[in-house]
Amino acid sequence: MDDDPTKTHSQALREHNNNIARMTTEGRRSSQLHEAADTGVGIIEAISTPIHVEDPYTPLHRADEIAAVVLKLVTVLALTFGLFEYDRQKADGRVTESLSLVQEWETGGYQDAYERINDLLLPIYQQSADAITSVDDDAAQKALLYGNIGEAITGKDDSFVSPADRDVDKVFHFFERAAICSDEAICDYPVLKTFFGSEASTFWLYFGKYAARRQADGYAGYGEWTSKFVSGDITRAKFLGMF
Repeated sequence: MDDDPTKTHSQALREHNNNIARMTTEGRRSSQLHEAADTGVGIIEAISTPIHVEDPYTPLHRADEIAAVVLKLVTVLALTFGLFEYDRQKADGRVTESLSLVQEWETGGYQDAYERINDLLLPIYQQSADAITSVDDDAAQKALLYGNIGEAITGKDDSFVSPADRDVDKVFHFFERAAICSDEAICDYPVLKTFFGSEASTFWLYFGKYAARRQADGYAGYGEWTSKFVSGDITRAKFLGMF
């Protein structure tokens, strides 16, 4: 047994310090365990606690959505109304242009030329009335007889300078304009057809041969638009030019 008091004191001091260090380490470990436990409890509570999410569709939000839908509907209706109004204005413009052309027929010398032609046609028609009546059901023969009457007043020559020729040219010029105006949707075809349908059809029967002679003389396309006006081969005005 070692009875050295100095050694015994030193050993006791070391043991005391070791005890303090051990207690300090255990305290720290215990503290860390407590902290970990607290953290775990916090996580569990966070997971298990119901999550409350504020309803995004508050009355104000719903009102905004309803207002947006209403605004879209109003915009579509306004646009649709605007398109129909625009098309109506275009249609009114075509009618106005057509009536202007009717007035030009009456005041521009075209009606007078047409009446002078009729005055020349009437005596010859009366001479051929029985023949025309006999072939009334044969469109080709009827057109041939009418064409011969028309040729009778234009001289059957290719000079195209007689007063009758000039009147025929003038009336053709008007009907060509009316047909082109309708086909380009500047004029209203039904309106012009109402005013000039009968005159144009009869005129074409008499002077279709004249138009063919004009074409043969170098006037390409002469009378073609009048033929289209009579047959209805005119592009009809469409809604907004598309439908």
